[in-house]
Amino acid sequence: MATVILVHARDNFMHTRQDVAGLEGFRPVLDAASLISAERAPSTMLMADETAPARDRLRAARAATDQALAHAAGTVSSAALQETLRQLEQARNLVDRAAERPDRYDGVQGAIDALFAADDAYWTMMIRQSATLIGSDPRLAAPIRHALILCGLRDNAGRLGSVMLAPLIAQTPMPPRNVSASDRLAGRMAVEWQLLELNPSVADHGPRLAALRQHAERAFFDDGQPLVARIIAEGTQGTPYTQTAVAFADRYARTLAPLETWRTNDLDIVLSDFRRKARHAFDMLWIISGATLTVTGLIAGGVLLVHLRVLAPLLEASEAVVDLGHDEPLRLPRRHRGSRELQPLYEALEILDARLRERAAQTQALKHQAETDELTQLLNRRALQILAKPRLEISEADERAFLILLDIDHFKSINDRHGHTEGDRVLVAVAAALREQVRPDDLVARFGGEEFAILIRAHTQMTALSMAHRLRRRLGSLKVVSAQNVRIPVTASFGVAAGDNLTWRQLVAKADVALYAAKRAGRNTVRLAEHDAEPADEGTA
Repeated sequence: MATVILVHARDNFMHTRQDVAGLEGFRPVLDAASLISAERAPSTMLMADETAPARDRLRAARAATDQALAHAAGTVSSAALQETLRQLEQARNLVDRAAERPDRYDGVQGAIDALFAADDAYWTMMIRQSATLIGSDPRLAAPIRHALILCGLRDNAGRLGSVMLAPLIAQTPMPPRNVSASDRLAGRMAVEWQLLELNPSVADHGPRLAALRQHAERAFFDDGQPLVARIIAEGTQGTPYTQTAVAFADRYARTLAPLETWRTNDLDIVLSDFRRKARHAFDMLWIISGATLTVTGLIAGGVLLVHLRVLAPLLEASEAVVDLGHDEPLRLPRRHRGSRELQPLYEALEILDARLRERAAQTQALKHQAETDELTQLLNRRALQILAKPRLEISEADERAFLILLDIDHFKSINDRHGHTEGDRVLVAVAAALREQVRPDDLVARFGGEEFAILIRAHTQMTALSMAHRLRRRLGSLKVVSAQNVRIPVTASFGVAAGDNLTWRQLVAKADVALYAAKRAGRNTVRLAEHDAEPADEGTA
């Protein structure tokens, strides 16, 4: 018994010490990623206003980045780090060159893209390092995932501001590529905020950390995002920019400061929590060692009694805690063999098990909420993409994947004439009609706005076309009556494409072309993708 207890305490201490060593070694890698991202701000400031103070700030930022990378060199792959340094040096040269001609959009945007590329190279290396660390110590999976999400959120928030700067510096209209990049970054950040809810910090969520998070959310969503949206609106509408690049960069950087503060403090608290556990494990090792020496001096009967009445139930409870930590069901006996004083502990474990089951149910509900369109209760676009990829990869001789895209005709006119509430009723009615017509294995999603998508597997192309025509007729027969007792006519245009040897993005683009062909043909019709064989239209009636 003495050996078992000592070995258990020693193993616990060694594991916690290994956890601390792993996190302490990974912290410089995370800090270097943050500094690489932070270097973009003074770089763009120099391109916007090449002055001595701007040059000094950039020089200091580069020195901090180089120092952090040198600190991380002992942890990461040397070859991968050299690639990051090479791309970073190339990006810095482009920044210095663009600072000489800030009126040229291409030069400034090229420098910013090069900084992004260097950041991406480092992130690739950091993800590999994370996988290696988790593989050697799976207990670090949760804190490392959380830290990566926080770092990614900070990096994407910085990138969102950076994509605004080239047009501002050059005083040119906002190009579509910058607008598209901002949309992609906003989408990534939305996912990362959701992931933070599903993968909370392993550290104790005290009031200080909660306040830091709230401050970061308010700063970004109340100031940062609206500021970016205003610059995009000005750049795309042809109106003069109301802010200079320097003013925008300075104000936007202030909105990101609370996010960086939250990230740093969260990592500090996680590391402090693991150190506390290591100290506790060390103390427990000494305590258990002393207790074991004392127990071994007792008579055999006393040792056996302690084992049966105290130690064995405590070990059962400890294993139950570990099982609960790994999402395994509680396996405690209905009546434990310990003394009456241990009964509250077992009851507490049962309460904890019930709370964890409730949390799992809430997590599942959040997952459903993240994958479902709130209005129509269909899959949303992101969920369809996740579910569609494995279906496209399945290769069967007698079945093929087909994507049907449909867009409600003149939907804007419905909203303008009857109001958005009636427009929402039309969307709900269309969703119900689609769900009613498809097969159980087919995937139906709201693709965005008034656009819907159906992914099916069929033996022949005609099966997919028949379904598209059946859906077209069914939508044409919908009887949606407005609050003013006026029937709202509903029709839709359809594009059908086969997914043979295509990626999901390629299949969507192919079906989208067919959909626009249907619109150009007069709407309320079906069109097959151009290279998918015979004509698809059976009329618009």
